[in-house]
Amino acid sequence: MIKKLNLDPISKILDNLEFQNKNIYLGVDFFPLMKLLRPKNMNYFEVTDRILKHFLRRIGKNGNLVIPVFNFDCIPDKKFHILKSPGQSGVLGNILLKKYSSLRTHHPLYSFLCFGNRFEKYKKIKNTNGTDKNSLWKHFIDDEFDLVTLGHHYSRSITHVHYIEDLLNVDYRFNLKFLVKYTNRKNITSRKTFSFLARKRESCDFSGMTRNCDKVFLKNGVSNFYKYKKFISFRVSIKQASNMFYSDVKNNSENLISYIRPNKPNKNLLCSYDGTISGIEKYYVNK
Repeated sequence: MIKKLNLDPISKILDNLEFQNKNIYLGVDFFPLMKLLRPKNMNYFEVTDRILKHFLRRIGKNGNLVIPVFNFDCIPDKKFHILKSPGQSGVLGNILLKKYSSLRTHHPLYSFLCFGNRFEKYKKIKNTNGTDKNSLWKHFIDDEFDLVTLGHHYSRSITHVHYIEDLLNVDYRFNLKFLVKYTNRKNITSRKTFSFLARKRESCDFSGMTRNCDKVFLKNGVSNFYKYKKFISFRVSIKQASNMFYSDVKNNSENLISYIRPNKPNKNLLCSYDGTISGIEKYYVNK
């Protein structure tokens, strides 16, 4: 049977997002994208490979594509296999891991699949802290990546907020160390200690970007929005966003980044567990 997959909607989305960059940090809401693309007689492995190759053609031989494959279970389970542990930050990345696990970066919690001419550079970065000044977030900012999200609001994917918080040593988070049995690419297992910027539970229920940040970014061209039928997508300049985040947190303004204190609601914050991100996504769908 003939296998069909029309990727023109992705090209149209990128064109209308005014995407001109060669470096993409990609976040995908997989099943709404499948509903949009309507693949015929293809399994998900074939579809994801076609999507990947489409993006690689778009960025060209000098470009870079980064897809998060975070593994949150490495902390409670105390183990991580760089080739076999699943990605838990999106279906697309987890499917691609089946074929491209050799392109996964080092940190067990904040790992990425990296495609492009800078993969070897990113692969060599073996920091034990997932968000400190030497982490991969620094390089994604310095190398001027654009965050592109397909099917969801970019606040779900803008994890490098915690890199900014770590740089400025905010008082509501701290670097939490955790021990794992780490299995490397040669299938050798050893005990390793890593860390990430965790919440201080007594002072922070959640931290992230605000509703006002969404408005400021759109107004100043830091972000761009496009709706294809009912499918929403965004592009964000990570470098511009980071510079504005840094200034906001340094000045304690809580205009762009804020946090929820225990038992104290924060109506300006965008987060998933109280439905505010879903609410803003519905707003853009109906915009």
